[in-house]
Amino acid sequence: MSPCPAGSLCTRYIDPTVDCEYCMDIPALVVVLAWFAGGFVSGASGIGGAMIALPVAALFIPIQDVIALSCILNIVMDGMIAALHFRHCKVRALYPMFAGAIPGSIIGLFILQMVPGSMLQGLTGLLLLAFVLWQRKGSFSQPGRESWLAGGMAGFASGVLGSAISFDGPPVGAYGLYAGWAPRTFLGTLGVFFVIRASLTCVLQAGAGLYTPEVLRYAAYGLPATMLGTLCAFPFAKRIDPAPFRKVLQGIIAIAALVCIWRAWL
Repeated sequence: MSPCPAGSLCTRYIDPTVDCEYCMDIPALVVVLAWFAGGFVSGASGIGGAMIALPVAALFIPIQDVIALSCILNIVMDGMIAALHFRHCKVRALYPMFAGAIPGSIIGLFILQMVPGSMLQGLTGLLLLAFVLWQRKGSFSQPGRESWLAGGMAGFASGVLGSAISFDGPPVGAYGLYAGWAPRTFLGTLGVFFVIRASLTCVLQAGAGLYTPEVLRYAAYGLPATMLGTLCAFPFAKRIDPAPFRKVLQGIIAIAALVCIWRAWL
């Protein structure tokens, strides 16, 4: 972190063990800017909000606090997306995803507490990158290939990753591409899924004592920024064509893969 502009008047300058009020506001500002951008990306594409916001916030806030914070703000973000696109939701497609997400979320909580996150992030990045390369080669381009097996596996992976590293979007986003959902069907279906899945994660994390006063303080800054960013994306989401939409999603998933690999390497 750069030196405080308060100079010799900064309380950290006088006593390093004392927090400076000015310096403590910098992470809060980062939370506001990161989750405004995350809300906009997620509101336009259905996924990617946490992938944009979390790596930036993690530069200023401990990673476990950022993951817990992200789960809180994701509920707000996804709740707004679900409300805006609810009539396009494919309810039947949610059943297999939830069947996998429930045990996946429980396992993800144990991973967050016991397993180094870098291991999981690295593996996740490699799998997502392989998926994007596979689809770019046209290995599956025909729509309407929903199945209980594929949906359940996507939901399970989303539950594990959502609870462990707050990246629940890519697995079910990949499933939506696999199934060939139209843009607003994609937004409505995944919006509902993420709200319910993230609520389960928040209950588990709250029970584990991860919501410290500091996390809740950052959440108070991030909530209005997340809502504003998501609302700003709504006019764009209504006018997205299916073909460019799929390319944008592929790009977001590829970026998520590279971010995961980069953070695992570091």
